Amino acid sequence: DDVMNEQRRVVYKYRREVLEGRDMGDVAREQLSGVVAAKVGEYTTSDVFEEWDLGELETQLGTVWPVTVDLGELDPQTSSREQVIELLTDDALAAYDEREEEFGEELMRALERHILLQVIDVRWKEHLAEMDYLREGIHLRGFAQIDPLVAYKNEGFIMFEALMDSIWEEFARLIFHVDVEIEPSRVDEAFGPDGSGADVSYSGGGDEQPSALAEARAAAGAAGGAATAPAAAMAAGGGTNTTTVVKSEDEKIGRNDPCWCGSGKKYKKCHGA
Repeated sequence: DDVMNEQRRVVYKYRREVLEGRDMGDVAREQLSGVVAAKVGEYTTSDVFEEWDLGELETQLGTVWPVTVDLGELDPQTSSREQVIELLTDDALAAYDEREEEFGEELMRALERHILLQVIDVRWKEHLAEMDYLREGIHLRGFAQIDPLVAYKNEGFIMFEALMDSIWEEFARLIFHVDVEIEPSRVDEAFGPDGSGADVSYSGGGDEQPSALAEARAAAGAAGGAATAPAAAMAAGGGTNTTTVVKSEDEKIGRNDPCWCGSGKKYKKCHGA
């Protein structure tokens, strides 16, 4: 209980700040830098430059934002992990600034709150299910002479760190693949003070979308009655796979109809369950 209470405290603090309308611009940029550093660390584990998987690193980060840095041009003799992080961070932050210039500061702040709130809610629910699964089987650690309580705390902490990393990586991916059409003078009316009420759409360059993206996409569509104009998907980074989610509050879906979230399941087996 103490483990989960502490995790709830941290997550609910973030959520409360979003609901209270905190300016998330600086936080988003800081966390975007963290996403870059984590990904670089994942694909440059060796101390030998030639063993770094820079091609896959560039591919993975390219699903988050349209990377313009060519890592293939780095000099193996002089390049360091810190240099790679700096190059990619500068590129990501420049792309973020372009997004803000495209939308305008007021709409960008509202989008940050809207997307972050959706992702937190989805990922937190997934995390709770994973923690329940861990709790159910943690007693088995005793057979290996490991204190189950200590194991639960340690593994729960690792899972919580992974949760927070996934929230911000998903946030970054969504903020670069979102499109909203709305009159600038009606941003507050459309999104509400916490940024949670607008209809937005997301587009991505890959065939497989993470579950949180799909859920956030669906949640955004379900909350869309307040938007002043339909959301139009924008293919980012040259991608061609575009999904637009527009759901009217008056629209009725049969239980055997395909679910509107795009999962491919019947409504009764998905969001109608």
